[in-house]
Amino acid sequence: MKLTLPIYRLAGVVLLVSLLAYAGCSSNDEPEPVDCSTTDLAIALTSKSDPADCSTNNGTIVVSATGGAAPYQFSINAGTFGSSGTFNNLGPGSFSVAVKDANNCEKTLSAIVLLAPASPVAGASVIAAHTDCLTPNGSITINVTGGTPPYEYKIGTGAFASTNVFSNLKAGNYTITVQDDANCSITINEAVASNTTISYTTDIAPIIQVNCIKSGCHNGDNGADKNWSVFSNVKEKALAIKARTGDRSMPQDSPNALTQAQIDMIACWVDSGAQNN
Repeated sequence: MKLTLPIYRLAGVVLLVSLLAYAGCSSNDEPEPVDCSTTDLAIALTSKSDPADCSTNNGTIVVSATGGAAPYQFSINAGTFGSSGTFNNLGPGSFSVAVKDANNCEKTLSAIVLLAPASPVAGASVIAAHTDCLTPNGSITINVTGGTPPYEYKIGTGAFASTNVFSNLKAGNYTITVQDDANCSITINEAVASNTTISYTTDIAPIIQVNCIKSGCHNGDNGADKNWSVFSNVKEKALAIKARTGDRSMPQDSPNALTQAQIDMIACWVDSGAQNN
C-alpha cells in the first residue's frame, strides 16, 4: 500500500529547509564598502624630463602606483583618466597627476615641475647716431647674457646671423630678435638718433623754394598757413612733407622733380628735429 504525505506537511518541510538554508548565511559574506581614507594606495614619480628647448613641448612625466586595488588609472591636471602613467608632449609648467584604483580611491601627486631652458637676458646696447644724411651710418651693437649660447641675431624681418652688430642704419626705431641655441628668444627695441649737421637754411629751404613755393601752391595764395616761405608753417607740416616726398606724391605738379638725394635730405632734416638752423 502506497503512503502519501498530506500536502500541508510537504509544504512545511520545504519551508523548514529554506529557513535552515537562510540561517546558514551571514551578512559578513557581503563585501563591505572600502574606506578610501585608510587605503594604502600610493602614487610616486618614476621619472621626468624637461622640454629640450623653448619652442617644443617634449617634456615627459612618468608615475607609478602601489597598494590599493589594481588595475590603476591615471590623470594629469584633472584630465580624463587612462591606463597609462606616462605623459608626453608637455611644455614647461607645474603638473598634478592622480591615480584611481579599482575601488575608486584616489591619490594625487602635486607640484611636478618641468622647466624650459632660460631665455637670454638683454644687456645695454651700444648705439651710434646717424650723422650723415646721404649715407646711413648709424649702428646698434647688441649685448646679451644667459640662455644657451651661441646666439643668433636678426633686425626687423631679416634673417638670423651670428653678428650682434647692425651697421649702416638711418635714424629711427629698430627691433632686434636674439635667439639662443635652445630656440629661446628675446626681442630688443632700440632707437638710432639723428645727429647730423644738416641745415634748413642751406640744405632744405632751397629745395622747397624751387619745387614747392609756386604760384597757387604754397606761396600763400591758398591761405597764409600754406605759405611755406614761413618756417613755422614748414615745421608744422614737416612729417607730412617727409612722407609725401618719400612716396613721390609731392611736388604735385612734378612728382619726379626731386632726386633721391633731396628726398633723403628732407627725411634726414625731419628726423633731426626739423630745426631752423
